Amino acid sequence: MQGWSVIRLHREQGFYRDRRRAYRVRIDGNVVGKVAEGETKDFFVPPGEHRVRFTIDGLWSSREVTFQVGADELTEFICYPSASVTTSFVLAWVCPHRYIRLDGPVVSRT
Repeated sequence: MQGWSVIRLHREQGFYRDRRRAYRVRIDGNVVGKVAEGETKDFFVPPGEHRVRFTIDGLWSSREVTFQVGADELTEFICYPSASVTTSFVLAWVCPHRYIRLDGPVVSRT
């Protein structure tokens, strides 16, 4: 869509933890979809400032990333579990906003 921006979210494959569970995608605080292991999804947003976060079970999440995106730009993020199954139990209670690793943004022109 011309004049709009794309947020592309990719969830890495090959991790045992959360393998069969989808992560909820939050853009600007709103749940806009889910992404399963190995999936890539695109979301169209107007140019400007946006926030991205992944959540699971309402308590655990990734960090929230705030970024600027211009018209006709593609902004990419990659997510995956941030720790092994064993370490996850400790991490889930000590740093619930680091349960999911979120890398990015990488911005390019569409």
